Amino acid sequence: MATDQDSIERLRAENAGLRKEIERLHEQLGRREERTRLILQAAIEGFHVVGPNGEIIDCNPSFASIVGYSRSELLTMNIGQIDARPPEEVAPAIAEIKAKGAHRFVARHIHKDGHAIDVEVSSHLIRIGDEEFFSAFSRPITEQLRRERALRESEQKFRAIFDETSMFISLLTPEGRLLERNRTMADFTGARQGEGLGEPLWEAPFWGGADRHVKACVQKAASGVPSACEAQIHGPGGRVATLELKIKPILDASGESVLVIIAEGYDVSELRRAEAERATLQEQMIHAQEATIRELSTPLIPLDAGILVMPLVGRLDRVRIEQLLERLLQGVVAQRATTVILDITGVPLVDAEIADSLIRAAQAVKLLGAEVILTGVGPEVAQTMVGIGIDLQELVTLRSLQSGLHHALGRSRRDRRPVSARRREV
Repeated sequence: MATDQDSIERLRAENAGLRKEIERLHEQLGRREERTRLILQAAIEGFHVVGPNGEIIDCNPSFASIVGYSRSELLTMNIGQIDARPPEEVAPAIAEIKAKGAHRFVARHIHKDGHAIDVEVSSHLIRIGDEEFFSAFSRPITEQLRRERALRESEQKFRAIFDETSMFISLLTPEGRLLERNRTMADFTGARQGEGLGEPLWEAPFWGGADRHVKACVQKAASGVPSACEAQIHGPGGRVATLELKIKPILDASGESVLVIIAEGYDVSELRRAEAERATLQEQMIHAQEATIRELSTPLIPLDAGILVMPLVGRLDRVRIEQLLERLLQGVVAQRATTVILDITGVPLVDAEIADSLIRAAQAVKLLGAEVILTGVGPEVAQTMVGIGIDLQELVTLRSLQSGLHHALGRSRRDRRPVSARRREV
């Protein structure tokens, strides 16, 4: 009897302990449920629970705030009143959740005031016994989608500028290895997609002999200093373009070069060709001007049949005297001159070299059968000529151009008289 009583007491004690453990577990479970509820209530993301027929079973304040309804209003609504997607889009999403247990997708919710809200939804299938429902977290992404669209549009604009510009553009690492080239450069060089990527730009075969200049230019830019150089780039079919490269570094906040961009690679072939043509034309113009100046500085004037006058003005030097002699001899032959008057009235100084050159000019003219008359010989010039011992027998020297003209014209008239008349005078 005592033994049975002891067993009963022991069982009562065990039951009491089990009840306490169950109470503790219930209390612990309640705290966990409360903690979960508080977390869901405080979550920034919207949380809602949807039954198998679409009825909204529960939601947190964030979800109510997203769609603009109160929690009590939402608990009387169906998710179809909020989800703007057509049924043909909703059904596959539900099937995906049931098949995989979870699914992430983008939906569009309708706010209470009627405007649409883009949301990213992460939904899970929950089964508790025979009960089945969906829990979901939703996050508004309208602003994110707007930024992504703006970024895509910006990327499209950049890509259009990058590829459609007439400039040759390449992106490089600080070590000068090719990251990307634009379509203009690829088309001209005939480079295939991906060709040369990761290799130093200056090792590309299309630079010909300009690779050293390109390397030095890139390395200077990699050190943080913008640089420029000119190089020829070769393409298929013998095409050649002269590029003016302007290479600039892209620096980070610490001033270190993180990327190098050939921002400007202009094709200046036509410009250089035009400059060469302009230089040639300019040189031709200079030569023409020099010829005109020579003619103006050493004019040769036909005065009468067989008489030429060359008035000299300004200082005479070796170059000008050679020009004078060349023009003088050409004129004598072309005009069939018999008399040449060299007037030095306008020459400020006649030294030994100039006087000797004038004598040589007279000798050369005489070899062509013409006489030289030197006019404008003043006292200083005469003294100079006598002082340096110049033989004046080759020249007829007169004081003024007028007297020289009289002398030449008188001789010309005598030479034109009939032979009989000249014999009577003799």
